[in-house]
Amino acid sequence: MKYNIITGLFVFLFLACNPDFNTNQKDIKHQSSKKRLKLKTETSLNQEEVPNQEANYKEEKEEGINKKTENTMLNDLRNSIETAKKDNDKYTQKLKEESSSQYGILAFKDLFWLDGTNEQLSANTERSKAYRKRAYSILNTINDASLKNFSEIVMASGQTQGIFNALNSLGGTFEEIVNFLYPKKDNLGKLETLVLKKLKDSLENFLEIKKIASEMMHKLLLDYQNNTNRIQTDINELKSYVDTLFNQMTKKTEEALKLKNAICSIEDL
Repeated sequence: MKYNIITGLFVFLFLACNPDFNTNQKDIKHQSSKKRLKLKTETSLNQEEVPNQEANYKEEKEEGINKKTENTMLNDLRNSIETAKKDNDKYTQKLKEESSSQYGILAFKDLFWLDGTNEQLSANTERSKAYRKRAYSILNTINDASLKNFSEIVMASGQTQGIFNALNSLGGTFEEIVNFLYPKKDNLGKLETLVLKKLKDSLENFLEIKKIASEMMHKLLLDYQNNTNRIQTDINELKSYVDTLFNQMTKKTEEALKLKNAICSIEDL
């Protein structure tokens, strides 16, 4: 009997000393789960940071490349404007240095203003000098000694007015573009990249047209000297040749005018 009482008491005390046994086990499991959840979350965050860092790096790299491209484009455009300004100044100087013979270009004496004044383009007036200067700027591929011969060829073809008016028109467009862009060259950095590219492309296209037109004039001179297609010995062949040349020049002046309008219409300059 005594033994049974002691045994029962022992069991009772054992149970009384462990009232939260199941609760403790749950706490241990809960804390373990929290640690695993925290570790998993930190790992996920670290994994997300890697692609984010890579994306940021790529974005910064692309921005750097775009900025470098824009700076190159800006420098190229400014250099083109500087070169065009020097070229324009060169023909201003050429006009100042012309003698009374005006480099032997007799066409200037053959042409006159259609405003009732009968003023010849060889006159010493501002408008006539401006006309001659513009013509010189397109005849830049022909040396001064050959300008007389060039003038005689054009006059013989019967297209004096057509060819020289085309030279004046193209030279005038060149002059307007230079006068518009040169004072604004330091403001070009304000332009958006796409606008900057449009301006650069338009100027380059115009300068290419000017170059082609100049080469066409020089080719006329060379073809005549070489009697290509008998244009030196057959007046009809010469007229046909220069008529075609005039039509080509007319197209070039129209293209140049469109480019000038595109350039001068750019805002924020």
